[in-house]
Amino acid sequence: MRSQKVLLIDDSAFTRRLIRGMLKDLGFASISEAQNGAVAEKLLRTHRFDVILVDWRMPTQDGAAFLANLRASSNAQTAMTPVIVISAHVDLSLLEKAAELGARSVVVKPFSVSVLKSHVDAATGVAEQPRGAPPEPEPPAVEEDPFEIVYL
Repeated sequence: MRSQKVLLIDDSAFTRRLIRGMLKDLGFASISEAQNGAVAEKLLRTHRFDVILVDWRMPTQDGAAFLANLRASSNAQTAMTPVIVISAHVDLSLLEKAAELGARSVVVKPFSVSVLKSHVDAATGVAEQPRGAPPEPEPPAVEEDPFEIVYL
């Protein structure tokens, strides 16, 4: 089990359920959910998270507004929480704005468990393979979409 705490913010309950399942497959036991940035901000007042996954396009408070508010937080630890943006509609303006607001990376929906793992590991500083650990079995070869992974 991974001890990191994840906050998942997405307006779609279906998408949250899918990503929650992926995170559980990766060993995360502590996953909190919010349907928009405003609800997430309330959670951040009383909880600390190691990484945040936020949808960019949501009603009430979108990913950009949430990220701007997060970075402006008076709590330095909260303000520095790594954020991974997730979106089905990625363009240059989103990438520029996400980078400007301090997002660690952008993941294009839909994405695979291995893509999610690489982003979360990079954001939380987890090494690819712990020393002395047996090698993980190689996943079957899959044609990767060159636009699936976007690091900032």
